[in-house]
Amino acid sequence: MRRSSLSARLYRRILLLLAGAGFCMGAMLYIVANREISQASDAQLVNASRLLYMLMQDELPALRPGQGLAEGDEGPLSSDERRAFHASYDWCMFIVVWDQHIIAQSGWGAPTRHVPQKPGLHDFEASGDQWRSYGLTGEDPRLLIIVAERDATREFSVVPVMRKLALPFFGLIGVGALLLWLTLRTGLSDVERLRKTLENRSLADLSPLDPKAWASDFGPLIIALNRLFERLGQGYEKEQAFTDDVAHELRTPVAAIRAQAQLLARAAPAHLRDEADRLIAIVDRANDLVDGMLMLARLDATSASVRSVDVHELVADVVAEVMLRLPPDMIDFQVTPGHVVRWRCDPALLKIAVSAITDNAVHHAAEGRLVEIDLQRRDDRLDVVIMDRGKGIGAADRSRLLKRFERGNLAVTGSGLGLSIAVKAIALMGGSIRLEDRTDGNGLQVRLSLMSVP
Repeated sequence: MRRSSLSARLYRRILLLLAGAGFCMGAMLYIVANREISQASDAQLVNASRLLYMLMQDELPALRPGQGLAEGDEGPLSSDERRAFHASYDWCMFIVVWDQHIIAQSGWGAPTRHVPQKPGLHDFEASGDQWRSYGLTGEDPRLLIIVAERDATREFSVVPVMRKLALPFFGLIGVGALLLWLTLRTGLSDVERLRKTLENRSLADLSPLDPKAWASDFGPLIIALNRLFERLGQGYEKEQAFTDDVAHELRTPVAAIRAQAQLLARAAPAHLRDEADRLIAIVDRANDLVDGMLMLARLDATSASVRSVDVHELVADVVAEVMLRLPPDMIDFQVTPGHVVRWRCDPALLKIAVSAITDNAVHHAAEGRLVEIDLQRRDDRLDVVIMDRGKGIGAADRSRLLKRFERGNLAVTGSGLGLSIAVKAIALMGGSIRLEDRTDGNGLQVRLSLMSVP
């Protein structure tokens, strides 16, 4: 299961933290706004009761103890005064109590029996609604003016405020999320740069990283990587020295065995000469195996050195060296095109790869005894295609034969390292090797592909 990136995990966690903090701030804002609106509403209830008290100043002296509200009597508030109060506080109901008798009321709102007839602020329930009331006592303690309003009215006052704040609030969260993502991508760019730096290094490039080129947070990581490079370098040096020593130590006894086998072949009776020839072939294979192992060990400690190279001239040199090792007229070579083909690559690595593939083709060039080498240059790639007329290789065996010590089913000598040496050399230059069938008949073509490099 593929794990998400570090930036994505950090982004999700910080975004959740940002959203949580934002919603907590929103909840606190709602609580504060609701409290402020409640206090403002309580203040309006007080002001409304005082307004009623002022409107009734002229009628208060005419009130008598035990006096109620006579039928048809407007009481201490005239119609004009009621309209004036309603114009200012149309969401409030009121009750005027004199000596524990209701002498005036608004005519709307909660039933009077549910309204607390006490001074101060009170909460009550009437007809399924929650109400809040305020009772004001006049100079004469027998007078009590009560003003009440529904709690829903207060909630309606909060809703417009929250609606106005919702769009900026969510917009702020969205902008914050975007800025957070951009900040994380920028802040973690060194992680991606470090990944590319390590990815582009060859196996042989173990030079230390410069801690000053990286953010201070990467200091411990860079130091740990440099220590790892140092230990790997020491290990590679020991391995290469051991391989070189073994190869050199083996060459002397192998050469001595071959010399003795040649002397034995000359002096042996006719019926033993085939056995002597087989012994010489085995010794030659052992010598090739030692050379191949030494070459692979050296390639492991090699890095590519790119420069402009005449690939046609390089291939011609390889062909000339191969022909010097072969009997006259044993095999023919054809290189196309016959002109300069320049490409940026490592000439030593390319020569190793072409030599290994050409030697392999010589062993398998059956019909016509011809090996063809075709240089195919494109805008961003150069293909060196080496073709023979042998029996070819089945598609199922091609990936296997590119590995070390793998040999085909053909009765030919070899160490099983030629193709793997070529694969290693081309890989150091960022290229690839493919085994393909010839399009014009039997045989195998090996395609060495080199990508364009600056």
